[in-house]
Amino acid sequence: MDPIAEIPEWLKTTVENALPSDSLNVWIPTNDLSTSSLIRVPRFPALKRGTDKESSAFDIHAINPSTTYSISGVRNEQQSFQVAVASINELTNLSAKMENLISEKGDTLSAENIKIKYVRYVPVQRARSELIWTPRSEDVYGEEVSGFGAPNVVADPLMDISGVDVPAYRAQSIWFIVQIPNSITPGTYHGLLYIHTDQYSEVTLRLAVDVLPLALPAPKDYQFFLDLWFNPNAVAVANDLEPWSEDHWKQIDSYLDDLVSRGAKTVTTTIVPYPWKVDWLGGTKHSQTYIGYPTMVNWLYDDSGSWSFDYSLFDRFVETCFLHNIDRRIDAFSLTPFDRKGGWKILFSHKENNAADTLFFDNPDTEYKKIWKIFLQDFENHLSQKGWLNKTYLGFDESPREVMDAILDIVSESAPVFLKQFSIAGKIDTESLAASLSIFYTDFPERITNKNENSLILKKRRDDPTKTTTYYLCGDPAHPNSFTYSPAIESRMLPWLSAYYKLDGYLRWAYNSWSDKDPYNHPVFNFIQGDDYYIYPGKSGPVSSIRWELLKEGIEDYELLKLINSTQSDVAIELAVSNRDGRKKSVTDFEDARKILLNSYKK
Repeated sequence: MDPIAEIPEWLKTTVENALPSDSLNVWIPTNDLSTSSLIRVPRFPALKRGTDKESSAFDIHAINPSTTYSISGVRNEQQSFQVAVASINELTNLSAKMENLISEKGDTLSAENIKIKYVRYVPVQRARSELIWTPRSEDVYGEEVSGFGAPNVVADPLMDISGVDVPAYRAQSIWFIVQIPNSITPGTYHGLLYIHTDQYSEVTLRLAVDVLPLALPAPKDYQFFLDLWFNPNAVAVANDLEPWSEDHWKQIDSYLDDLVSRGAKTVTTTIVPYPWKVDWLGGTKHSQTYIGYPTMVNWLYDDSGSWSFDYSLFDRFVETCFLHNIDRRIDAFSLTPFDRKGGWKILFSHKENNAADTLFFDNPDTEYKKIWKIFLQDFENHLSQKGWLNKTYLGFDESPREVMDAILDIVSESAPVFLKQFSIAGKIDTESLAASLSIFYTDFPERITNKNENSLILKKRRDDPTKTTTYYLCGDPAHPNSFTYSPAIESRMLPWLSAYYKLDGYLRWAYNSWSDKDPYNHPVFNFIQGDDYYIYPGKSGPVSSIRWELLKEGIEDYELLKLINSTQSDVAIELAVSNRDGRKKSVTDFEDARKILLNSYKK
């Protein structure tokens, strides 16, 4: 569960000194079940420096067999917790087993509603982007990264396996996801959790789940607008599948199920090949991610000089997303190139022999615009026939205002309906063009005021029900963020920030644009680690991560805010988003914020 074959003796000594017992050590991270998911358990525990006397969420407190460890939640939400295990000796067949939890009234919370996963540790690697524009890794991570360069590793993937062997002098975290059914009777449910190893006696923990009367909506009905860009081609490449084969479509289904479990709203489509290219070796161009996005619309040019367009892949992908209840909006990328230095181009195939070809333009000149107008007119007609026109937006990623202005006449003279259906992720100066705008996080003021120009723009958009406004993160800033080694607590905070700025939701440009076919061992391609993916590839579908589960639980917090709509909501939000550097944030902030909401609801 980590890539390290052998560790030096000094590191073994460090771990041995940090563990309370030379036998089996079992503890609850943060020493509180309700906050235990908010840190990544270091693979190699270490004592604090001798001068540091303050208690820490990373302190190891052995479990007390007579103590009942508890969490609480409302119906139709999930709550995660962790149990950590370590020894100076090798542990084989480490596994956990949960029994049914029973309330005082005799009702049952089935063990089937508690998913058990085993945390995997991945190497921490440098990225090219750290030399150019993103923060350095050491400006991001804190105690959650361990190894002291021998090498460094961090907890992130959550493996769905039956158990694991743990080498000596390593900690292993077990992750539990309690899914509280909508139909369950409120009350406190008690049960036992068993930790097994071949080397030691079984350890028993007493657990309690307090189910509260409120119920969240189903994820497909969340108000939170989650916009994550799904790369179906990455699924094919990572699993050695023929793109768009039936086996590939089966895998796509599993990823769409995963996305809708978080309330994803958008269908990410490509209307041109590889919209996101950057400069690469030897003056070449490469997709900004290891695995690029081929087009879902084939542009065809015949010998008579006529253009036609094959939408068969586009149609099936949209229809498949709709079947999975991802159907709020279709984003079509992209009329403007991401790589503006490389010039403007149109990639197409010759209809007679399907040979690929490219037309190059120094700028969006008359011929370029003419061809795009032909496409947009045809695209509008096709969408009208499918009944999708009012849901389809032209997507633009960080296109500067001057670039956007350069293509307005193309749209206005061919398919003006799209002028009111632009989806833009970028700077706030494009606001007037965007029906859907995702603003880069660093454009936001620390606090919304009536004196700040950006604050006034946000207020104007909030008052317009036809506008959707979210914020997005990418390789910047250092905090808050959701890189592989970002403090775990920051992923839970992200939806609270949407509530703080009174936004509709959150966007990230990459859900699964993996760094390699094997991102477990090669976690970096170009961008700072984890910027380009939330989840990992698995043989039968996506493998979750700590940050992916905590993002969901933050979205559930947002839904709870909307459900309760308390006069105390602002107090709760202020607490939740205080101290946005997760290395310094209190792990109790979210639980305390939820208590404020729930107590105000009871009153």
